[in-house]
Amino acid sequence: MRILFASHCPLDASGSGIYVRKVAERLLPEGHEVATLCPAGSATDSFSFPHEVVGTPGRPSRWNLPFAFPNFSGHRDSHLLYDELDASDIETYLEVWTSALTDVGREFKPDVLSVNHAFLIAYAASRMATLPYVVVSHGSEFLRPRENASFDEYRRESLRAAREIVAVTPGIATLICEAAGIDGERVHTVPPGYDPEVFRPSAVNRAAVLESFGLSGSLPCVAYVGRVVAYKRVPDMLTALATIPAPQRPQVLVVGDGPGLQQAVEAARQVGLHEAVFAGHIADRYRLAEVFNAIDLLVLPSENDPYPMTAIEALACGTPVLTSDLCGVTDIVADVAGAVYHVGDTQAVAALVQEALRDGWKAARGPNGPARVAAKAWPVIAGRLLDVYRQAV
Repeated sequence: MRILFASHCPLDASGSGIYVRKVAERLLPEGHEVATLCPAGSATDSFSFPHEVVGTPGRPSRWNLPFAFPNFSGHRDSHLLYDELDASDIETYLEVWTSALTDVGREFKPDVLSVNHAFLIAYAASRMATLPYVVVSHGSEFLRPRENASFDEYRRESLRAAREIVAVTPGIATLICEAAGIDGERVHTVPPGYDPEVFRPSAVNRAAVLESFGLSGSLPCVAYVGRVVAYKRVPDMLTALATIPAPQRPQVLVVGDGPGLQQAVEAARQVGLHEAVFAGHIADRYRLAEVFNAIDLLVLPSENDPYPMTAIEALACGTPVLTSDLCGVTDIVADVAGAVYHVGDTQAVAALVQEALRDGWKAARGPNGPARVAAKAWPVIAGRLLDVYRQAV
């Protein structure tokens, strides 16, 4: 098959952008031809497939937006949100993307177009009646109500015109059917995948990994890994850990960047957690796997986080996860490979972190993680997506 992937974010620094890259990379060895189209980002990278970008000011291309690329919750390369666009901006965005999709479609001649998110790019695809498209919804379209009611219409029409629809969780599949007024026949629940050759239990040099961040290799370490944006609620974790008495308090590591990073740093300072380490973004997946293997517990305090991949990757490495009940991985974590608490309950976070370290969850619950996520490895997931693309054409 020939598949064109369109993403509203660059192919790095966001879960949905990385998702597109991973799917494309997985399909290439199977003999399929793929190409990608996304906004221009700051990362300089080479790809094993044809890759085109929609330009922004300072990063021109064949098709150019007069403003930074918009997104749902902030990106390393753009803090412009969809909610900040006015009617003229939206029409400009749609015109530019329709032109880009038309040109690349004519040149690449795909059998099917795969679009991330039931939103503006998918609506632009609905204008192209000759090219069947699949919408992949990661849930960000449904995170919160939008003041501009036209976004609801764009979302609805993009879903109704799609040949097939992929939802990353059953809950998002339900939201899709309700938002578009469609039955579930065209909606397939297929989660994102992880790289089993990268994220797996490994006997890393724990001391060396932690000491590379200025931490002690002999003390417990609790970490947050992911984008630092408002709905991830990183300050919740910092506030909770600060309440643990110093002799029992674990070391704190925050890996990631984003528009909420400075707020998180300030939150740590305000609660007296001066020893917390903010490591920034780690692009190297193997380095990230070392971190997951070295830490004792991953904490994800997010609110309405559809499917945090760092939870899946940590579990695959045999590290337990403490997650809020509004993350899309609660059924995987449960009380088997970690624990779940009510979002915003910092007292519960503090108590569960202490329990995890006292009762040795890393040894007791961590080994359950790989089995819990085995069916979510990319070789399995890519095959399921390919079935959806075949149905679309």
